[in-house]
Parts: sequence; C-alpha cells; structure tokens
Amino acid sequence: MKDLLMDDHADEFHMIRHDGIRIRYYLRKGDGNLPPLLVCNGLGQSIEVLIPLLDELGQRTLITIDMPGVGRSEMHDDIASIPDYSRFTLAVMDELGFENFDILGISWGGALAQQMIRDAPERVGHLVLAITSAGGIGSWWGTPIALSEIMFPLRYMNKTYGNFIGPWMYGGEALLSPGAFREYSKHAIAPSPEGYFTQVRAMCGWTSLPWLREIENKTLIIAGKYDGLIPITNQLLLANMIPDATLQIYSAGHLLMYTKRHEVGTLISSFLDD
Repeated sequence: MKDLLMDDHADEFHMIRHDGIRIRYYLRKGDGNLPPLLVCNGLGQSIEVLIPLLDELGQRTLITIDMPGVGRSEMHDDIASIPDYSRFTLAVMDELGFENFDILGISWGGALAQQMIRDAPERVGHLVLAITSAGGIGSWWGTPIALSEIMFPLRYMNKTYGNFIGPWMYGGEALLSPGAFREYSKHAIAPSPEGYFTQVRAMCGWTSLPWLREIENKTLIIAGKYDGLIPITNQLLLANMIPDATLQIYSAGHLLMYTKRHEVGTLISSFLDD
C-alpha cells in the first residue's frame, strides 16, 4: 500500500546553498499573522520523522532544517560545537528571510534551541523545550542501553537492529508497543557518520547550566515520565532554573512527541498563541 504521508508534503521540502554546501529545509507557509515556528530536531534525525507532529501544530508557518551531515544536507567542515550549530541555524534563517520566530527544540534540538536563545534573544519569542536537557555535566543520562547506543549510529544504518533497540532506548510506550516505534522511524534517513558523531561530540561538550536563569523568554517544557533516554529529572531541572517556565508531564517515554502528538500539538499551539 502506498504511503501518502510524504507525498502530501513533497512540495514543502527545499534545498538552499549555504557556505558552499547544500542544505535541505522544510517550509510550510501558514498564517502570516502568527509568528513562524522553527523546529529543531533530535540527534541524527532527518526532517521526515517530524512530519506527523508538524501536522498537529496548527496554521502557523513551520520551518525545520536537516543539520549538516544529517538527512539530505551535506556536511559542513567548520561545525564542531553547539554554538557552531546555533550560528549556522541563525544564518540559514537569515537566508530564508525569518528575522523573528518561536522555537521548538526536541531532544538534541533542545540544546540547539537553548543556545540560539542565548545567542540571539531578541530574535526569539516563545521557547518550547521537549524531552531535552541542560547538556553535558548538566544532565542526568538515561539507561545504560540508551547511553551506550546513543554514542553510535548503528540503529540508523541497520533498520532491523534499529527497530529492535529503539524501544529499549526510548522506554515507556515504545517498549509496550514496538509497532509504534517502527511506524515513527520508517521514514528516517541515516545520517552520515561524520554528521552523527559531530552532533554527539557537540552535545557532550556543552551545557546551559551556568546561564539557564538568564533566559527571560516564556518557556514551555515537555517531559515524559518514563523517558529512558533523557530522564524526567532533566526537565525538572530546566523548569526550576528557567524563570518563566511551565512544565507539562506526560505518561510516556522518549517517543511522546510522536505517540502523544495530538495532545502535544494542541498544547504547543495554545502556548504559542498566548
């Protein structure tokens, strides 16, 4: 049976040349009266896995970018740290013509979102941090399985292995319903090894802990009670340190942005409209 999901969004994928490399981005134009939303994706994740969630985020303009070496984007040799990724993303948003926007950062993308708001607070309105952490020494790491697997991209290179190990990494409902994980990951594109390991190294060498209390933006933090990859203690820390933060907890694991996307989409849309 033909999968119509990606076909329905084919004309929303685009390419741009930035610093001499090809970067793929996704742009869904929406209500011009609402601030556009930049969605920062998880570690090694291509745009495709976000589509079901994006469909739940209302009528606002949506932008997301394949990071260098991930999805269909080429690797950028000058990127090595989270601040590098922040400068890169802000530069791409400049080229796309978006001066001001809200940000949703998911998992690894939450680190990028925090750094962007640190680097350019005047450009960002509302901030949503989902299943993410303060990074590096400011983190509580997940289960031993999650921690060992996150260091290597084998789950992307071998789909059978990925469908087996993924639920054990994510925890919660992914373990109880592995079919949901397979459905979530079936469109994922394997990142290049260089792109993946650069993201891992960047995350391990970064933390927002020293300046979290300086974030003035209104912030929504989304947590999964049974997250095996980035435990809820990380989101509790963020909620306690960011001055204007609201915490929403779901009975879910690290897959909650997929399995709870209807509720999460409604929550995020209401928060951004406030």
